[in-house]
Amino acid sequence: MSLSALTDLFARHRARATGLWRLGQEPHRTVFMEAGDIVFAASTHPLDRLTHLLVERGRITQAQLDYAMANLNPAMSIGKNLIEMGFITQRDLLDVARAQVERVVWASIATAGETPAFEAKDLDVTTVRLPFDTPAMLLTGVLNLMDRERVLEELGPLNQVVVLEGRRHQELTLPPDLAKLPSLLDGSRTLLELSRESGVEPFRLGAFILFLREMGWARLHELPPLDRRALEMAMDPTDHSITPALPEPPAAPQPSLFSEIHASQHPTTNLEHLSKALDALGPEDEVEDLPWTVPEPPDPEPALPIQHEITGRNEVPPPPAPLEPASASPARRPLILVGALLGALVVLGGLWVGIGRFRRSHPGAPPVSKAAAAPAKPLVAVKPVAVAPEPAKPDPALASGAKPEPVTPQPVPPSLPAPKREPLVPSRVERLETITQGDWKKAVSQGSVLAGSIQSRWTLRLEIACQGQTIQRAAELLKGQDPDLFLMPMAMRDGRTCYQVFFGSFGSEAAAREAARKLPAPFLAEGNRPKPYRVSQIPDRQ
Repeated sequence: MSLSALTDLFARHRARATGLWRLGQEPHRTVFMEAGDIVFAASTHPLDRLTHLLVERGRITQAQLDYAMANLNPAMSIGKNLIEMGFITQRDLLDVARAQVERVVWASIATAGETPAFEAKDLDVTTVRLPFDTPAMLLTGVLNLMDRERVLEELGPLNQVVVLEGRRHQELTLPPDLAKLPSLLDGSRTLLELSRESGVEPFRLGAFILFLREMGWARLHELPPLDRRALEMAMDPTDHSITPALPEPPAAPQPSLFSEIHASQHPTTNLEHLSKALDALGPEDEVEDLPWTVPEPPDPEPALPIQHEITGRNEVPPPPAPLEPASASPARRPLILVGALLGALVVLGGLWVGIGRFRRSHPGAPPVSKAAAAPAKPLVAVKPVAVAPEPAKPDPALASGAKPEPVTPQPVPPSLPAPKREPLVPSRVERLETITQGDWKKAVSQGSVLAGSIQSRWTLRLEIACQGQTIQRAAELLKGQDPDLFLMPMAMRDGRTCYQVFFGSFGSEAAAREAARKLPAPFLAEGNRPKPYRVSQIPDRQ
C-alpha cells in the first residue's frame, strides 16, 4: 500500500493544474489549487476544523467557543462572529486559517490506501486565496512523515545515486541539517553513503530525496545490489577489533655435522684401513724406483673400498668386490699407491673444511671425540626363560559333588543422556540495559531467547527501525515505565536487515490492544500504529 495521495498531489503541482483536489468520501479533505500552487484547503474531519484549531492553539477557550456557537449571526461566518464578539483578532484568524490549510495538506500527504480525485476547473471568485510557498509546505509535510516503511517502499533501495536537475532547489530555505546535502548530490554517492558522509539520519535523508524526486528536481539511478555483510557492518555502530597478528613460524632445527655430510653424499675414509694398506708396502714400492720411461696408460683400476660412518647405526660394510687377478708388473704398484694416497688426502681435506665450517656456524658445539665416532658394540640377545604355569586349585564344592550354580550376567544400566541446559531468559532490566548501550547483536540474541519462552503469548510491535538511534529513542520514551522491550530481526525487500521493536507480553490480543492505548503520544501518532502479534507468528522478513 503506497503513498498514492502524495505522488498524485505532487504530480498536480508539477503539471501546474487548477481545480479541486479531493481525498476521501465522508469525511473528506479538499485542496484548492491554482496554477499548481495551493491557495486554500477545507476538511470535514473534526480535528481539522477552524474552531478546534482556535481552542487547540489557545486563541479562545472552550467556554468562549460554546457562547459564540450559541449566539451566532447566521449572516456571517464563524470567524467573523468571533471577531465581532472580540474573542479573536483579524491576525489570529489569518494565522489559524493558514495552520488549517497546512494541517489538511500534511494529513493528505500522509494518508495511504485512498485514491484521490481531481476536478479541473477555475476557482470561484468567492474562494479565499491565502499566500503560501507551496514547495516549502510540501517539503515540511514530507519531512514530517512517520510511516518509515511506506516512505522507504516509495523511495526504493538505498543503493541508488541522486543527480540534481536544474537549480530550483536553491529557492528553498532548507533546515540546518540538510543545508549541505545539495552540494553532495553529484551522482557519485549512494543514499547510504550520503547519510554517512553528511551525518543525516537515513530516514530523514530518504524523505528529502523523495521530495526532490517528486518535485522533478532530481532523478535516481539504482546501482547493483549492496553486499549484505557490508551493509550490516555499516549499520553496526560498534568498532570491531583488529585481527591479531599471526604467530611466527618455529625456527628450523640446525642439522648436525654428520647429517650434512650424509646429505651431500661426501663419503669419509676409514683411516685405519688406509694405514694398514700403507704398512704392507715393500722396498720395491718406493717412489724413487719409478722408471724414467713413460709407461703405457694402465687399465682403469677398481676403486678402494670405502666405509660410510653413520651416527647411531652399527652396520658392517659390504665386502669389496673380488679383484680380478692382476698380472701387472711391479712397476704399476707405485702408481696405484700414489693414486690411493692422493684420494685419501682429498677426502681428509674435505672433511677438515667441513669441520671448520661447522665450528664457525656453531661456536658452542663440542668437538667430535673418537669415542663418539667409534661403532657401538652389538647387543647380546637374552634368551627368555619359560615360566611354568601354576596348577589350578580344585574347587571344594566340586570335590564334594555339588553342582555349580549358574552365573547370571548382571545387566549394565544404560547411560542417561546429559540434561539439556536451557538458556536463561534475560530480564527486562538486562534487555533495556543492552538496548541503551547499543549492543544490537546481544539485544537480538536476548529477544530470540525471550520469544522462544513465550511462543503462545501476544506482544506489541512498536516500530521497524533500521538505525540504533531510533530504537534508543523509543526506549527513552518508555524509560519511566520499566518497559518490557525486546528486538527481533527483519529482512527488508532491498536486502537490508532492520530491527522490530516489541513491547510487553500479554495473555490475549485484547490485552495487547488495551496496552497499546496507554503508550506515550509519539507511538500513537498517525502512521505508527502499534500492531499486536502472537509471538509464534512474528514475521522475519518484509
